[in-house]
Amino acid sequence: MGKRALFAAVTVIGLVLLLIGAWFIVHLGSSGSAVLRARPPKGAVVVIEPSVLNRVDNSVTITAVAAPGTQIWMGRTSPTDARAIVGGAEHISVTGARVGSWSLVMSRAGAGPAPQLDTADIWRQTATGAGLVRLTVDQSGAPESVVIAAPDGRPVALTKMTVTMQRKTWFFQALLLSLVGLLALVVGAAGLWQNRPRPTEDPTDGPTDHPADDPSNEPKADPSTREVTA
Repeated sequence: MGKRALFAAVTVIGLVLLLIGAWFIVHLGSSGSAVLRARPPKGAVVVIEPSVLNRVDNSVTITAVAAPGTQIWMGRTSPTDARAIVGGAEHISVTGARVGSWSLVMSRAGAGPAPQLDTADIWRQTATGAGLVRLTVDQSGAPESVVIAAPDGRPVALTKMTVTMQRKTWFFQALLLSLVGLLALVVGAAGLWQNRPRPTEDPTDGPTDHPADDPSNEPKADPSTREVTA
């Protein structure tokens, strides 16, 4: 029973590792790209914090999508300058990520409109477009924040926002995890099969002698009753 319990535990652990590794492989792909998604609530400027932008050493790409023709503006600056220009205006702070759902963690604060954004001299990088805007943060100036709004500071009704992080080693780590899980699953299943309960032979199930079948047990004729013929 001890061996069976050990092999059962190895089998379960292997299956869990295999499923987790396969799940990461499907979501990360061979490029090792993690795409985190969100749809920010309407009516507020979006501020992506360093806890998201500078989470990894590699570059991070932010993509903002709105209705066709909608003007979208992005600006990259230091966290201090981002807080200073947004001030107490109503804004959505993107502060983290949930890997389980590949989504972004957001919170809402402030009230009122933000000032004109595109004319400020605090921005290290800006991007403007209609319907879709993409900006890449290369980590050289970390920590940094990115502000998303209309050029004049008004909120933009985004239909989708993604933050893409890439690291090649993530794919190979997920692949290694899957292989370890598969190996453990095979070893555990083989051990369970070899140590499976086998039926024991019951001594009472063997062949038995039936008295009726033993010629020595047949009744012998009585000489006194022997038939006499003329």
